[in-house]
Order: sequence, then C-alpha cells, then structure tokens
Amino acid sequence: MASPLKAYLDRSINVFRRNTAKVIRMDAAPSPLSLPLFSFDADHPPVTPISAFALGSDVDIGGLSTCALTPIAADAPSASTSSSSSQSHVSFHGNLSLAVPHAYVGRIRTGYAAFRNKTRPTLFGEETWDLELFTHLRVVVGYRGWEGWRSRWVVNLQTDGPVRSDLFQHRLDLPPTSSSTSSRLLTPDLPPPTFSTHHLPLSAFVLTNSGQTSTTQIPMLRSRIRTVGFGLLGGGRVDESGPPAPTGAVDLEDAGRRMASSGWGRADGEDIDDELAGLIASDRPRGPSPPSTLAPTQTTSPGYHRVGQTQAVPESTVVNAPADEGYYELCIKSVHAVRYDPEADDGEA
Repeated sequence: MASPLKAYLDRSINVFRRNTAKVIRMDAAPSPLSLPLFSFDADHPPVTPISAFALGSDVDIGGLSTCALTPIAADAPSASTSSSSSQSHVSFHGNLSLAVPHAYVGRIRTGYAAFRNKTRPTLFGEETWDLELFTHLRVVVGYRGWEGWRSRWVVNLQTDGPVRSDLFQHRLDLPPTSSSTSSRLLTPDLPPPTFSTHHLPLSAFVLTNSGQTSTTQIPMLRSRIRTVGFGLLGGGRVDESGPPAPTGAVDLEDAGRRMASSGWGRADGEDIDDELAGLIASDRPRGPSPPSTLAPTQTTSPGYHRVGQTQAVPESTVVNAPADEGYYELCIKSVHAVRYDPEADDGEA
C-alpha cells in the first residue's frame, strides 16, 4: 500500500499534468459526455481502490451497526477469494441495528452506516471534481439483504464550500429484486445482486445542514465537489412520523449525514484526522463503552459470497432489539457524472 506522502505527491503531479495539458491544448472548458468518479469493475479500468474510502456507522458513538467495504471478483464464491484482477464490483455490507445498549438509553439515536471517498489534498490545494458541464450522476448499483433497508439509501455530495456541515443529498430508489429478502439474516441461498442504472439529476439534490433539510435552498457548487458517498439511514428519519429523539440524545440522522460528508469512522489502517476526531468527540456520549451484542462469526458456506454474519447475544444487553435489525449489502459497479437526456434513445446526450 502506498504511503500517504507518496499518494499526496502523486495526486499533486497528476493535477499539475492535467492543468498543463489544458494550457497546451488551450482547452479551458472541455466538454466530455461523462466523467468517471469511481469504477469498481475491472472491465472498465482504472479501478478505484477501496483504500480511497472512509466508512463508519453508529458503532462509533455507541451503537451496534457494523459496516465494511469489500472488493468482489466476478466469479468469486466468497469475498475472501475476490481479487482486483477480476473484480466485478465492491460490496458495502454489514448489519444495521436500531438497538440501543442500556448504558446509552436516551442519549443516542442509532441506525446509520455510510461511506464516502477520502479528501484528496495536494500541493495546489484540495483536489475536487468539476461537474459544471454535467446534468446527472449515473450510478450502477444492486442490493442484497433485508427488504426493510432497501428503500433507505441516499447519495451524498459535499462541496468545497465554507460550511463543512452542508451536504447535498438525493434518495437512491432501488427496485425490489430476488436478492432483497424478508429474511433479516444473510442466508446461503441469497442470489447475486441484480444491477440497475440510476440517473440522479444534480439539480434535484437537496441541501441539508447538520442533519436537517435547510430552509434556504441554494444551488450546489458543482465546480468543486469534494466527496461523493452512499448512506443507509434507518428508521425515524425526517420524512417519517414518530416520537422525537429523547431530550439530550445525539441525533444520529445528523451524525450519519456528517459521517457521509466528513467521516466518523476510519478507513482500514488509517488514523482519524483532527477534523473527524473533533466531530466524534463532540457527539460521543459520556460514560462506559457499550457492551457489544453482535459477535462476528466466520463462514465457509458456498454461494455467491458471505462476508460474515452476526449472532445475537442475550437480549438483556440491549433495548429495542431485534425488531429493526438486519443485513444489508449495497453493491456498486461505478459512479459517473454525465450529460443525460431522458428522451434520447441512447440515454445520453
């Protein structure tokens, strides 16, 4: 794995090369039909490494939800045998739980998991994406897991604006398939995902701030997109009726969206930076560490892939469990910015 310093210098050199090439070609305003943001399919290189992403869940502030990001090979019977040379997609998977440990009752609100790309500092400032010439975000995704979580996915965009808690968000309407099931567990007979293509209008992304839809909607700064991410938000969200969070509770809708924009957790092998550490410290409940109710177990069963399963320990450890708890798996092939005309025969303009 490349060191952070080498990655920093490589990004800086790439930015310099691209800008120099634009000057030489006198191409100040290129107009491509699409701009690849992430590709996880070896048939469409270059493949974005999973080390480029940060991920986390409510476990970072005392909850019980788990998450992982795993590359999956086209013919892999299990995640452990996947390889980047034949990679088909990446799997963001885990167990989402709304259970609250007794030590944290009335103090936290659980039910989120998300990931987004890491920020990309260079010698010339932070590297961002310029989407001014594009109309839509095209994502190729599939879903496996409990049906209860299928309709709760969102796509998050953060711009390089002055307010870091600002986040533009759009729902990801995943269609029901044979791989979305009524079972809350990952079963051996769960079929591979069925991929579908979604075009999300950039103009339809809604501005949120600290977990709430902003009363003043402003246009997205498309010329400087800092991060792109996916989030799974459990029950009790802003579009649902129900009792408010307890007084003094940490609003994990806020936590989940800020995680998607700035990251609560850490990527594998990466220390949390100062910005993230401050966010975590501000929302972490006081008191002892919560007891874990989910004991990971390894599996060697055949099938598409089984990235792990969870086993509950006695219910006396938690409250509100296991009514809203289940396995999720978002499978992603690619993310592009595109110029898209829904009326065009080929889907792009």
